[in-house]
Amino acid sequence: MMDFKALLSSVRASEHANEYTAYVDETWLQGRTAFGGLSAALIVKAMFNQVPTDRRLRSLSVMFVGPVPAGEHRIILRELRVGGSVTHIQGEILCNGEVAATASAAFGKDRPSTVTLKAPTIPAAPLPDTLESLPYIEGLTPSFTQYFDMRMCAGALPFSQADSPDFSLWMRFKEAGDLDLTALVALGDLPPMPGLNMIKQPGIGSSLSWYLEFPSEFPKADMSDWWFYDYRSQAAGNGYFNNYATVWGADGNAIMFSRQVATVFEK
Repeated sequence: MMDFKALLSSVRASEHANEYTAYVDETWLQGRTAFGGLSAALIVKAMFNQVPTDRRLRSLSVMFVGPVPAGEHRIILRELRVGGSVTHIQGEILCNGEVAATASAAFGKDRPSTVTLKAPTIPAAPLPDTLESLPYIEGLTPSFTQYFDMRMCAGALPFSQADSPDFSLWMRFKEAGDLDLTALVALGDLPPMPGLNMIKQPGIGSSLSWYLEFPSEFPKADMSDWWFYDYRSQAAGNGYFNNYATVWGADGNAIMFSRQVATVFEK
């Protein structure tokens, strides 16, 4: 078993320019692939090694192309443009020579501005200490979920044939240590997607594409800090769900916006 920080430490520059290696431990799989948040986080980790620190991650667009199995894989980066304020960069994970996931990111410096619009406020919700943790059940819940703590606030669990796909929860890593934006990217894909709670077992859901925005400067945080996740579906049909979410810190500041196209296979 490897915790999240150990996986991030496996991202190392190779002898070739713009190329890295990364390792995926089998306990971080969801079925036959690494869970999407980890795949995205590994690419972002490689990007952070090449982008100047005064340029903050502003947006990230991820496409989940194929499975990322356990083992060592290659990450290839390509700088599309380095401007005076913004760096555009692409990355992809190669598994056995084939593209398994791609990401495009924009890193930008702060700019002087007279305009400030406050992000949405965190909804009223019970505190995480008053809620029960969702259990990890070997062989039933995805393997990677054993590294996280999730506590439902509203909505229904997967495969409960609920009337609404929407739900909210608190989430955090079980490990301790400084939390950076790379770890928050991984957390963003942690909860089960809306729509799985409207079908019955057996069924499968997976992300097709995922887009993230980061409206606020990232605060100093610990891996064990709580984050509030409000996850909703805007439309669904023909096996596809169009979902969106907001992530807030426990201090009530919105830290990440998410959009997702997900697939649901009903059997």
